[in-house]
Amino acid sequence: MGNLNNINYELIYSSSLLEGTNSLNDFHNWFAEKKELGKFEVELAPLNTLKDWSMDNYSGAFEHNSGKFFTVNGLKVEHEVNGAFKHWAQLIINQSEQGILGFLAKRNEGTIHVLVQATMEPGNINFIQISPTVQSTRSNFTKVHGGKSTKFIEYFLGKPNGTVIFNQLRSEQGSRYYRKRNQNIVILLEDNHNISEDKNFFWLTLGQLRELHKIPNLVHLDCRSIIGGMPFSIPLENDDPIEISIGNQSIITSLHCNDSDSFNSQRQLMSWFTQEKMKNIKHTKLVPINEAKNWSYDGNSIKHMDDKFFDLIGVNVHSPGREVISWSQPLIKCANGGIIGLIAQVHNGVLHFLINARFEAGFIDTVELAATVQFAPRNYKVNSSNQMPHFIKYFENDSKNEIIVDTFLSNEGGRFFKSQNRHIIVKVPNSKKIVVPENYAWMTLAQIHSFGSMELSLNVELRSLIFCLPFSSNK
Repeated sequence: MGNLNNINYELIYSSSLLEGTNSLNDFHNWFAEKKELGKFEVELAPLNTLKDWSMDNYSGAFEHNSGKFFTVNGLKVEHEVNGAFKHWAQLIINQSEQGILGFLAKRNEGTIHVLVQATMEPGNINFIQISPTVQSTRSNFTKVHGGKSTKFIEYFLGKPNGTVIFNQLRSEQGSRYYRKRNQNIVILLEDNHNISEDKNFFWLTLGQLRELHKIPNLVHLDCRSIIGGMPFSIPLENDDPIEISIGNQSIITSLHCNDSDSFNSQRQLMSWFTQEKMKNIKHTKLVPINEAKNWSYDGNSIKHMDDKFFDLIGVNVHSPGREVISWSQPLIKCANGGIIGLIAQVHNGVLHFLINARFEAGFIDTVELAATVQFAPRNYKVNSSNQMPHFIKYFENDSKNEIIVDTFLSNEGGRFFKSQNRHIIVKVPNSKKIVVPENYAWMTLAQIHSFGSMELSLNVELRSLIFCLPFSSNK
Protein backbone atom coordinates (compact mmCIF):
# COMPACT_ATOMS: atom_id res chain seq x y z
CA MET A 1 0.00 0.00 0.00
CA GLY A 2 2.25 2.77 -1.20
CA ASN A 3 -0.01 5.61 -2.25
CA LEU A 4 -1.49 8.10 0.16
CA ASN A 5 -5.11 7.13 -0.52
CA ASN A 6 -4.36 3.60 0.65
CA ILE A 7 -2.44 4.94 3.63
CA ASN A 8 -5.49 7.05 4.53
CA TYR A 9 -7.59 3.89 4.60
CA GLU A 10 -4.97 2.37 6.89
CA LEU A 11 -5.08 5.40 9.18
CA ILE A 12 -8.85 5.13 9.49
CA TYR A 13 -8.53 1.42 10.24
CA SER A 14 -5.86 2.11 12.87
CA SER A 15 -8.14 4.78 14.39
CA SER A 16 -10.88 2.18 14.84
CA LEU A 17 -8.72 -0.39 16.68
CA LEU A 18 -8.50 -0.59 20.45
CA GLU A 19 -6.14 -3.58 20.27
CA GLY A 20 -2.76 -3.63 18.57
CA THR A 21 0.70 -5.06 19.05
CA ASN A 22 0.31 -3.96 22.66
CA SER A 23 -2.96 -3.98 24.58
CA LEU A 24 -4.24 -0.99 26.55
CA ASN A 25 -3.51 -3.00 29.70
CA ASP A 26 0.10 -3.28 28.50
CA PHE A 27 0.15 0.48 28.05
CA HIS A 28 -1.23 1.18 31.53
CA ASN A 29 1.36 -1.14 33.11
CA TRP A 30 4.13 0.60 31.15
CA PHE A 31 2.86 4.05 32.04
CA ALA A 32 2.48 3.16 35.74
CA GLU A 33 6.13 2.13 35.70
CA LYS A 34 7.14 5.47 34.14
CA LYS A 35 5.26 7.35 36.85
CA GLU A 36 6.79 5.22 39.59
CA LEU A 37 10.33 5.86 38.36
CA GLY A 38 9.80 9.57 37.76
CA LYS A 39 11.21 11.91 40.38
CA PHE A 40 10.23 15.50 39.76
CA GLU A 41 10.26 18.65 41.81
CA VAL A 42 8.48 21.82 40.73
CA GLU A 43 8.65 24.75 43.12
CA LEU A 44 6.87 28.07 42.69
CA ALA A 45 9.28 31.00 42.76
CA PRO A 46 9.05 34.79 42.36
CA LEU A 47 9.83 35.92 38.84
CA ASN A 48 12.65 38.17 40.05
CA THR A 49 14.48 35.18 41.57
CA LEU A 50 14.51 32.93 38.47
CA LYS A 51 18.01 31.91 37.39
CA ASP A 52 18.94 33.28 33.94
CA TRP A 53 15.60 35.11 33.53
CA SER A 54 14.95 38.82 33.99
CA MET A 55 13.03 41.86 32.79
CA ASP A 56 15.14 43.35 29.99
CA ASN A 57 15.74 47.06 30.52
CA TYR A 58 15.76 47.83 26.78
CA SER A 59 12.90 45.75 25.36
CA GLY A 60 10.75 45.66 28.48
CA ALA A 61 10.22 41.92 27.93
CA PHE A 62 10.69 39.13 30.43
CA GLU A 63 13.32 36.93 28.78
CA HIS A 64 16.15 34.41 29.10
CA ASN A 65 19.66 35.85 29.35
CA SER A 66 20.76 33.80 26.31
CA GLY A 67 18.19 35.50 24.10
CA LYS A 68 16.88 32.04 23.19
CA PHE A 69 13.84 29.93 24.16
CA PHE A 70 11.07 32.57 24.38
CA THR A 71 10.16 36.00 25.74
CA VAL A 72 7.02 37.34 27.36
CA ASN A 73 5.99 40.69 25.93
CA GLY A 74 3.18 43.17 26.12
CA LEU A 75 0.89 43.33 23.07
CA LYS A 76 -1.37 46.21 22.03
CA VAL A 77 -4.33 45.10 19.89
CA GLU A 78 -6.83 46.93 17.68
CA HIS A 79 -9.56 44.71 16.26
CA GLU A 80 -12.17 45.96 13.77
CA VAL A 81 -15.22 43.99 12.58
CA ASN A 82 -17.77 45.67 10.32
CA GLY A 83 -16.72 49.11 11.51
CA ALA A 84 -16.83 48.27 15.23
CA PHE A 85 -13.54 48.69 17.09
CA LYS A 86 -12.11 46.99 20.17
CA HIS A 87 -8.82 47.89 21.83
CA TRP A 88 -6.93 46.07 24.53
CA ALA A 89 -3.47 45.17 25.81
CA GLN A 90 -2.28 41.80 27.06
CA LEU A 91 0.72 39.62 27.80
CA ILE A 92 1.83 37.29 25.01
CA ILE A 93 4.50 34.61 24.57
CA ASN A 94 6.86 35.53 21.76
CA GLN A 95 8.65 32.42 20.50
CA SER A 96 9.60 32.98 16.89
CA GLU A 97 11.51 29.74 16.45
CA GLN A 98 9.54 26.79 15.06
CA GLY A 99 9.66 23.54 16.96
CA ILE A 100 9.12 19.98 15.76
CA LEU A 101 6.15 17.91 16.91
CA GLY A 102 6.52 14.57 15.20
CA PHE A 103 5.32 10.99 15.23
CA LEU A 104 7.22 8.01 13.89
CA ALA A 105 4.69 5.48 12.59
CA LYS A 106 5.16 1.89 11.53
CA ARG A 107 3.08 -1.08 10.45
CA ASN A 108 3.20 -3.56 13.30
CA GLU A 109 1.46 -6.82 12.39
CA GLY A 110 0.07 -5.05 9.32
CA THR A 111 -1.54 -2.15 11.23
CA ILE A 112 -0.22 1.40 11.54
CA HIS A 113 1.03 2.22 15.03
CA VAL A 114 2.53 5.48 16.30
CA LEU A 115 5.40 5.78 18.75
CA VAL A 116 4.56 7.77 21.89
CA GLN A 117 6.76 8.72 24.80
CA ALA A 118 6.27 9.49 28.47
CA THR A 119 7.41 13.04 29.16
CA MET A 120 7.54 15.30 32.16
CA GLU A 121 6.78 19.00 31.88
CA PRO A 122 6.75 21.37 34.84
CA GLY A 123 3.23 22.65 34.21
CA ASN A 124 1.59 19.24 33.76
CA ILE A 125 -1.20 18.50 36.22
CA ASN A 126 -0.08 14.86 36.43
CA PHE A 127 3.63 15.65 35.85
CA ILE A 128 3.90 12.90 33.20
CA GLN A 129 1.83 12.71 30.01
CA ILE A 130 2.14 10.80 26.75
CA SER A 131 3.61 12.89 23.97
CA PRO A 132 4.62 12.48 20.31
CA THR A 133 7.85 10.68 19.41
CA VAL A 134 9.59 14.06 19.17
CA GLN A 135 8.47 17.20 20.94
CA SER A 136 11.23 19.77 20.73
CA THR A 137 11.83 23.46 20.25
CA ARG A 138 14.71 24.55 18.03
CA SER A 139 16.59 25.74 21.11
CA ASN A 140 16.23 22.23 22.56
CA PHE A 141 17.21 20.16 19.51
CA THR A 142 20.15 22.49 18.81
CA LYS A 143 21.11 22.00 22.50
CA VAL A 144 21.22 25.63 23.54
CA HIS A 145 20.61 24.28 27.06
CA GLY A 146 23.88 22.29 26.91
CA GLY A 147 22.09 19.05 27.77
CA LYS A 148 21.40 15.74 26.05
CA SER A 149 20.17 15.34 22.46
CA THR A 150 16.50 14.83 21.68
CA LYS A 151 15.82 11.13 21.11
CA PHE A 152 14.92 10.25 17.45
CA ILE A 153 15.33 13.87 16.28
CA GLU A 154 17.54 12.65 13.40
CA TYR A 155 14.48 11.13 11.68
CA PHE A 156 12.92 14.57 11.34
CA LEU A 157 15.96 16.63 10.36
CA GLY A 158 17.41 14.63 7.49
CA LYS A 159 15.97 12.81 4.48
CA PRO A 160 12.93 10.86 5.70
CA ASN A 161 13.43 7.11 6.08
CA GLY A 162 9.92 6.34 4.91
CA THR A 163 6.75 8.08 3.69
CA VAL A 164 5.87 11.53 5.00
CA ILE A 165 2.10 11.19 5.38
CA PHE A 166 1.60 14.57 7.02
CA ASN A 167 3.82 17.65 7.30
CA GLN A 168 2.52 21.13 8.03
CA LEU A 169 3.19 24.23 10.09
CA ARG A 170 0.39 24.58 12.62
CA SER A 171 -0.54 27.49 14.85
CA GLU A 172 -0.47 27.41 18.63
CA GLN A 173 -2.93 29.23 20.94
CA GLY A 174 -3.56 32.59 19.32
CA SER A 175 -4.62 34.17 22.60
CA ARG A 176 -1.35 33.24 24.31
CA TYR A 177 1.33 33.06 21.57
CA TYR A 178 2.39 35.74 19.10
CA ARG A 179 2.40 34.34 15.55
CA LYS A 180 3.62 30.98 16.84
CA ARG A 181 3.82 27.91 14.60
CA ASN A 182 5.22 24.41 15.03
CA GLN A 183 5.94 21.73 12.48
CA ASN A 184 3.43 18.87 12.83
CA ILE A 185 4.80 15.82 11.01
CA VAL A 186 4.11 12.08 10.76
CA ILE A 187 6.60 9.74 9.05
CA LEU A 188 5.59 6.17 8.18
CA LEU A 189 8.75 4.07 8.34
CA GLU A 190 9.47 1.37 5.80
CA ASP A 191 8.20 -2.04 6.89
CA ASN A 192 11.73 -3.46 7.02
CA HIS A 193 13.16 -0.55 9.01
CA ASN A 194 14.14 -1.48 12.55
CA ILE A 195 14.04 1.26 15.11
CA SER A 196 16.10 1.11 18.29
CA GLU A 197 14.01 0.17 21.30
CA ASP A 198 13.74 2.58 24.20
CA LYS A 199 11.90 1.87 27.46
CA ASN A 200 10.53 5.42 27.54
CA PHE A 201 8.64 4.89 24.25
CA PHE A 202 5.58 2.77 23.41
CA TRP A 203 3.70 1.73 20.25
CA LEU A 204 -0.06 2.40 20.05
CA THR A 205 -2.69 2.23 17.33
CA LEU A 206 -4.39 5.53 16.59
CA GLY A 207 -7.56 4.06 18.09
CA GLN A 208 -5.77 3.26 21.34
CA LEU A 209 -4.26 6.74 21.46
CA ARG A 210 -7.65 8.37 20.84
CA GLU A 211 -9.28 6.12 23.46
CA LEU A 212 -6.87 7.38 26.11
CA HIS A 213 -8.39 10.87 25.88
CA LYS A 214 -11.03 9.56 28.29
CA ILE A 215 -8.45 9.61 31.07
CA PRO A 216 -8.14 13.23 32.23
CA ASN A 217 -4.87 14.99 31.49
CA LEU A 218 -3.09 11.94 30.10
CA VAL A 219 -2.69 12.69 26.38
CA HIS A 220 -0.49 15.71 25.73
CA LEU A 221 -1.80 18.61 23.66
CA ASP A 222 0.90 18.04 21.04
CA CYS A 223 -0.44 14.52 20.38
CA ARG A 224 -3.93 15.89 20.04
CA SER A 225 -2.75 18.71 17.78
CA ILE A 226 -1.05 16.38 15.29
CA ILE A 227 -3.64 13.62 15.12
CA GLY A 228 -6.68 15.90 15.37
CA GLY A 229 -5.38 18.04 12.53
CA MET A 230 -4.35 15.27 10.14
CA PRO A 231 -6.47 15.45 6.97
CA PHE A 232 -6.81 11.72 6.39
CA SER A 233 -10.17 11.73 4.68
CA ILE A 234 -9.97 10.14 1.23
CA PRO A 235 -10.34 12.54 -1.72
CA LEU A 236 -13.46 11.72 -3.68
CA GLU A 237 -13.10 11.54 -7.43
CA ASN A 238 -16.84 11.33 -7.97
CA ASP A 239 -20.07 11.64 -6.04
CA ASP A 240 -20.17 8.00 -4.98
CA PRO A 241 -19.99 7.64 -1.20
CA ILE A 242 -17.19 5.49 0.17
CA GLU A 243 -18.28 2.50 2.21
CA ILE A 244 -16.07 1.67 5.18
CA SER A 245 -17.66 -0.98 7.35
CA ILE A 246 -15.49 -0.48 10.43
CA GLY A 247 -15.64 1.73 13.46
CA ASN A 248 -18.23 4.29 14.46
CA GLN A 249 -20.39 4.64 11.38
CA SER A 250 -21.74 8.12 12.13
CA ILE A 251 -18.16 9.43 12.36
CA ILE A 252 -16.97 7.46 9.31
CA THR A 253 -19.94 8.69 7.25
CA SER A 254 -19.27 12.30 8.27
CA LEU A 255 -15.62 11.78 7.31
CA HIS A 256 -16.45 10.45 3.85
CA CYS A 257 -19.75 11.91 2.74
CA ASN A 258 -19.93 13.65 -0.60
CA ASP A 259 -20.60 17.34 -1.14
CA SER A 260 -24.25 16.85 -2.11
CA ASP A 261 -25.03 15.47 1.38
CA SER A 262 -23.47 18.44 3.17
CA PHE A 263 -25.39 21.38 4.60
CA ASN A 264 -22.92 23.71 2.87
CA SER A 265 -20.82 22.88 -0.17
CA GLN A 266 -17.05 23.08 0.04
CA ARG A 267 -17.13 26.06 -2.34
CA GLN A 268 -19.60 27.88 -0.09
CA LEU A 269 -17.45 27.20 2.97
CA MET A 270 -14.28 28.44 1.31
CA SER A 271 -16.06 31.65 0.30
CA TRP A 272 -17.46 32.06 3.84
CA PHE A 273 -14.05 31.52 5.46
CA THR A 274 -12.38 34.01 3.11
CA GLN A 275 -15.04 36.62 3.88
CA GLU A 276 -14.57 36.11 7.60
CA LYS A 277 -10.84 36.69 7.17
CA MET A 278 -11.49 39.84 5.16
CA LYS A 279 -13.97 41.47 7.52
CA ASN A 280 -11.71 40.99 10.56
CA ILE A 281 -9.03 43.69 10.56
CA LYS A 282 -6.31 43.80 13.17
CA HIS A 283 -3.34 45.88 14.14
CA THR A 284 -0.96 44.50 16.76
CA LYS A 285 2.25 45.83 18.27
CA LEU A 286 4.68 44.22 20.69
CA VAL A 287 5.41 46.62 23.54
CA PRO A 288 7.22 46.61 26.90
CA ILE A 289 5.22 44.91 29.60
CA ASN A 290 4.93 48.16 31.56
CA GLU A 291 3.11 49.68 28.55
CA ALA A 292 0.44 46.98 28.61
CA LYS A 293 -2.49 48.81 30.19
CA ASN A 294 -4.07 47.12 33.23
CA TRP A 295 -1.17 44.68 33.69
CA SER A 296 1.29 45.03 36.57
CA TYR A 297 4.57 43.43 37.69
CA ASP A 298 5.36 43.32 41.41
CA GLY A 299 8.51 41.17 41.25
CA ASN A 300 6.59 38.04 42.21
CA SER A 301 4.27 37.71 39.20
CA ILE A 302 2.59 39.67 36.41
CA LYS A 303 -1.20 39.96 36.64
CA HIS A 304 -4.20 41.75 35.16
CA MET A 305 -5.64 44.34 37.54
CA ASP A 306 -9.14 42.77 37.32
CA ASP A 307 -7.73 39.29 37.94
CA LYS A 308 -8.81 38.21 34.42
CA PHE A 309 -7.17 36.15 31.69
CA PHE A 310 -4.00 34.70 33.22
CA ASP A 311 -0.92 35.36 35.37
CA LEU A 312 2.78 34.97 34.65
CA ILE A 313 4.48 33.03 37.45
CA GLY A 314 7.91 31.46 38.01
CA VAL A 315 9.01 27.89 38.79
CA ASN A 316 12.23 26.09 39.68
CA VAL A 317 12.38 22.56 38.26
CA HIS A 318 14.40 19.44 39.05
CA SER A 319 13.85 16.54 36.64
CA PRO A 320 16.56 13.84 36.31
CA GLY A 321 14.96 12.34 33.17
CA ARG A 322 15.05 15.48 31.01
CA GLU A 323 17.78 16.77 28.67
CA VAL A 324 18.73 19.21 31.45
CA ILE A 325 18.36 18.11 35.08
CA SER A 326 17.53 21.49 36.66
CA TRP A 327 16.29 24.82 35.34
CA SER A 328 14.08 27.83 36.06
CA GLN A 329 11.40 29.38 33.84
CA PRO A 330 8.21 31.46 33.75
CA LEU A 331 4.83 29.79 33.12
CA ILE A 332 1.39 31.06 32.19
CA LYS A 333 -1.13 30.32 34.94
CA CYS A 334 -4.71 30.20 33.69
CA ALA A 335 -7.82 29.56 35.72
CA ASN A 336 -9.06 26.00 35.32
CA GLY A 337 -12.54 25.23 34.11
CA GLY A 338 -12.47 26.54 30.56
CA ILE A 339 -14.76 24.92 28.00
CA ILE A 340 -13.91 23.85 24.46
CA GLY A 341 -17.18 22.64 23.01
CA LEU A 342 -18.65 21.46 19.72
CA ILE A 343 -22.30 21.24 18.80
CA ALA A 344 -23.11 18.31 16.52
CA GLN A 345 -26.35 17.84 14.62
CA VAL A 346 -27.54 15.60 11.80
CA HIS A 347 -28.30 17.32 8.49
CA ASN A 348 -29.24 15.40 5.34
CA GLY A 349 -28.60 12.19 7.28
CA VAL A 350 -24.97 13.14 8.03
CA LEU A 351 -23.41 14.32 11.28
CA HIS A 352 -22.30 17.96 11.07
CA PHE A 353 -20.41 20.20 13.50
CA LEU A 354 -20.98 23.89 14.19
CA ILE A 355 -17.67 25.65 13.52
CA ASN A 356 -16.70 29.21 14.48
CA ALA A 357 -14.41 31.48 12.44
CA ARG A 358 -12.62 32.86 15.50
CA PHE A 359 -10.37 35.89 15.79
CA GLU A 360 -7.35 35.77 18.11
CA ALA A 361 -4.75 38.50 18.38
CA GLY A 362 -1.73 36.20 18.10
CA PHE A 363 -2.75 34.49 14.85
CA ILE A 364 -0.60 35.12 11.78
CA ASP A 365 -3.87 35.48 9.89
CA THR A 366 -6.96 37.13 11.36
CA VAL A 367 -9.19 34.10 12.02
CA GLU A 368 -8.94 30.33 12.14
CA LEU A 369 -11.62 27.68 12.38
CA ALA A 370 -12.48 26.94 15.99
CA ALA A 371 -14.92 24.97 18.12
CA THR A 372 -18.47 26.23 18.66
CA VAL A 373 -17.47 27.51 22.10
CA GLN A 374 -14.04 28.40 23.44
CA PHE A 375 -14.85 29.83 26.83
CA ALA A 376 -12.85 30.86 29.90
CA PRO A 377 -15.26 31.82 32.74
CA ARG A 378 -12.56 33.92 34.45
CA ASN A 379 -12.83 36.45 31.60
CA TYR A 380 -16.56 37.12 32.06
CA LYS A 381 -18.34 39.12 34.72
CA VAL A 382 -20.66 37.30 37.08
CA ASN A 383 -24.37 37.86 36.39
CA SER A 384 -23.72 39.49 33.01
CA SER A 385 -25.47 37.08 30.69
CA ASN A 386 -25.23 39.48 27.77
CA GLN A 387 -21.46 38.99 27.79
CA MET A 388 -21.58 35.22 27.63
CA PRO A 389 -20.57 33.57 24.34
CA HIS A 390 -23.05 32.15 21.87
CA PHE A 391 -24.30 28.60 22.52
CA ILE A 392 -22.83 28.20 26.03
CA LYS A 393 -26.22 26.91 27.27
CA TYR A 394 -25.78 23.72 25.21
CA PHE A 395 -22.80 22.72 27.38
CA GLU A 396 -24.34 23.28 30.79
CA ASN A 397 -24.60 20.25 33.06
CA ASP A 398 -28.40 20.23 33.03
CA SER A 399 -28.54 20.07 29.24
CA LYS A 400 -30.59 17.16 27.88
CA ASN A 401 -28.46 16.76 24.74
CA GLU A 402 -26.57 13.56 23.92
CA ILE A 403 -22.93 13.75 25.01
CA ILE A 404 -20.43 12.33 22.50
CA VAL A 405 -17.25 13.49 24.29
CA ASP A 406 -16.78 14.88 27.80
CA THR A 407 -13.32 14.93 29.39
CA PHE A 408 -10.73 17.26 30.92
CA LEU A 409 -7.48 17.72 29.02
CA SER A 410 -4.46 19.90 29.75
CA ASN A 411 -2.76 22.69 27.94
CA GLU A 412 0.91 22.17 27.10
CA GLY A 413 2.88 21.94 30.34
CA GLY A 414 6.07 23.52 29.04
CA ARG A 415 4.42 26.95 28.96
CA PHE A 416 1.22 26.60 31.02
CA PHE A 417 0.91 25.80 34.73
CA LYS A 418 -1.70 23.17 35.64
CA SER A 419 -4.11 24.45 33.01
CA GLN A 420 -6.94 22.24 31.81
CA ASN A 421 -10.11 22.64 29.76
CA ARG A 422 -13.28 20.63 29.56
CA HIS A 423 -13.52 19.08 26.09
CA ILE A 424 -17.14 18.42 25.26
CA ILE A 425 -19.09 17.49 22.11
CA VAL A 426 -22.89 17.41 22.35
CA LYS A 427 -25.34 16.09 19.78
CA VAL A 428 -28.43 18.26 19.54
CA PRO A 429 -31.69 16.71 18.23
CA ASN A 430 -32.93 17.92 14.86
CA SER A 431 -36.09 19.14 16.55
CA LYS A 432 -34.03 21.97 18.06
CA LYS A 433 -33.59 24.67 15.45
CA ILE A 434 -30.29 26.45 15.90
CA VAL A 435 -29.93 30.02 14.66
CA VAL A 436 -26.44 30.28 13.18
CA PRO A 437 -24.64 33.68 13.34
CA GLU A 438 -22.69 34.76 10.25
CA ASN A 439 -19.31 33.80 11.77
CA TYR A 440 -20.45 30.18 12.24
CA ALA A 441 -21.06 27.39 9.72
CA TRP A 442 -22.15 23.74 9.68
CA MET A 443 -19.38 21.42 8.45
CA THR A 444 -19.01 17.67 8.05
CA LEU A 445 -15.89 15.97 9.35
CA ALA A 446 -14.79 15.54 5.73
CA GLN A 447 -14.99 19.30 5.23
CA ILE A 448 -13.12 20.01 8.47
CA HIS A 449 -10.37 17.61 7.35
CA SER A 450 -10.33 19.30 3.95
CA PHE A 451 -9.64 22.65 5.62
CA GLY A 452 -7.05 20.81 7.69
CA SER A 453 -5.05 20.26 4.51
CA MET A 454 -4.36 24.02 4.50
CA GLU A 455 -1.91 25.60 6.91
CA LEU A 456 -3.23 28.01 9.53
CA SER A 457 -6.85 26.95 9.12
CA LEU A 458 -7.77 24.86 12.21
CA ASN A 459 -6.87 26.34 15.57
CA VAL A 460 -5.20 24.13 18.16
CA GLU A 461 -8.27 23.91 20.40
CA LEU A 462 -10.39 22.56 17.53
CA ARG A 463 -7.67 20.07 16.60
CA SER A 464 -7.58 18.91 20.22
CA LEU A 465 -11.34 18.38 20.25
CA ILE A 466 -11.45 16.58 16.87
CA PHE A 467 -8.82 14.19 18.26
CA CYS A 468 -11.37 13.07 20.88
CA LEU A 469 -14.00 11.91 18.36
CA PRO A 470 -14.78 8.20 18.84
CA PHE A 471 -13.63 6.44 15.64
CA SER A 472 -13.95 3.04 17.29
CA SER A 473 -17.37 1.38 17.49
CA ASN A 474 -16.79 0.95 21.23
CA LYS A 475 -17.94 4.39 22.42
